[in-house]
Amino acid sequence: MEIIIYIIGGVIAGIATGLVGLSAATIIAPLFATMLGMDPYIAIGIALTSDVFASATSASNYINNKNIDLKSASGLAISVVIFTILASYLSYSTNPKILNTSINIFVFILGIRFLVYPVRSKIHSKVTMNKKLYVETIIWGAIIGYMSGHFGAGGGLSLLALLTMRLGYNLKKGVGTSVFIMIFISMVGAIVHIIIGGTFIIPLIVTSISAFIGANISSRYANKINEVKLNKVIGIFLLIYGISLIIVYFW
Repeated sequence: MEIIIYIIGGVIAGIATGLVGLSAATIIAPLFATMLGMDPYIAIGIALTSDVFASATSASNYINNKNIDLKSASGLAISVVIFTILASYLSYSTNPKILNTSINIFVFILGIRFLVYPVRSKIHSKVTMNKKLYVETIIWGAIIGYMSGHFGAGGGLSLLALLTMRLGYNLKKGVGTSVFIMIFISMVGAIVHIIIGGTFIIPLIVTSISAFIGANISSRYANKINEVKLNKVIGIFLLIYGISLIIVYFW
């Protein structure tokens, strides 16, 4: 039964990563912690490992379609990675119940965000990078990195929002750049979590392979998906998913 949950969680998470740049950990961490009773810190480590594979295969497909642009996002990427390491270390001392509940609530809020403020494929004129904007992106990178390392989730969507709303990326280029940065966020976060908290080999392997397959398939077809429908589907899914996890946790 647990193997089935590993596979389903990995595939769904991978699909979400490939389609809209959503961190695979958003699905996997709360699923394993709530449904399987896994230690939240270990669950986040497994989720982040799966995210490495999901983000890597998604990024390769976006690179093939020339939908990645790191020029304006270099400072952001460095800041995110540094604060992911810091938060991954600090989150180990967080009470497991608080960490688990926070993850579930975060998924619920994420669903509302998709429905109320959908990411639209508007073509923006490229924003000119200046000193003020560069510093701003570094600050936001620190916030996103800390959130990713602490909760194991939210980094991909937050990066996408920043890239599209503040730096003027269109949706596809925003997703592509976001998942590329997520490779490194997930990698450093996973390493710290596994070194400090340990891991379980079978769920780690099964979930990572499943996430890779789901992300590879979905990212190949991401350019053909109606973005308005996609926002609604993902938003409703996360909303229902977050509510169900909260109910199960407090049942």
